[in-house]
Amino acid sequence: MDTIFRTHLPYCLDLQPDGSYVALNRNYKPLGFGTKDWVRYEELPVLHSLKGLGPATAAKISCHTSTDLTRIYLYHDGCNPANGMACDWNDYMRRLEYLSRLSILDADDGD
Repeated sequence: MDTIFRTHLPYCLDLQPDGSYVALNRNYKPLGFGTKDWVRYEELPVLHSLKGLGPATAAKISCHTSTDLTRIYLYHDGCNPANGMACDWNDYMRRLEYLSRLSILDADDGD
């Protein structure tokens, strides 16, 4: 059974071939999608270019402190904030704080 946490809060950011990102929930669907069906991200308005997302920022928002930009996990099963541990929520909220500071570039921004 899905929960609001599982479907509506970000689990990871996934880099797309065009350089944009999609924020995915725990089911690897765009945020808010509760479907079990296959989803083609590029067919939905869920892709964003993120200004300021480089290796240093990736390390700050990655639960693994990884600089890899391909897929950035904000939590993993071993530190799932939904399990109720306060330190896990604090860590997750810190990552979301860094993530929330990034700007979304519009197609006509030129960057």
